[in-house]
Amino acid sequence: MNIIKYVLLAGLSVCLFTSCGATLSNALAADSNIQKLELGMTKQEIVNIMGDTYKRLEVKQTSKGYRETLGYLDSQDGIYRFRLLNNKLQEWDYLQPNKCKDNCSNDK
Repeated sequence: MNIIKYVLLAGLSVCLFTSCGATLSNALAADSNIQKLELGMTKQEIVNIMGDTYKRLEVKQTSKGYRETLGYLDSQDGIYRFRLLNNKLQEWDYLQPNKCKDNCSNDK
């Protein structure tokens, strides 16, 4: 009975580490993959280059069409943000992580 528990625990651990590894791998590759993107690419082309670990940051119907914003984390907790209009990349930018966590003050 104990052998079954260990086998199940080992299998669960492998699944967990594999899924986390894919996310980390995409984050580490984000900086180099961003150079491969071009304006006008489709969402599927972006996913093929950047991976499928994006977050949907915004979805909105506008007078110009369907707008969607995707976010990809990089290895330093920054976010590459991609804005698509009617499934085509219109613009992208990078949001830097807050480097001032606990030891910063706005008081002078």
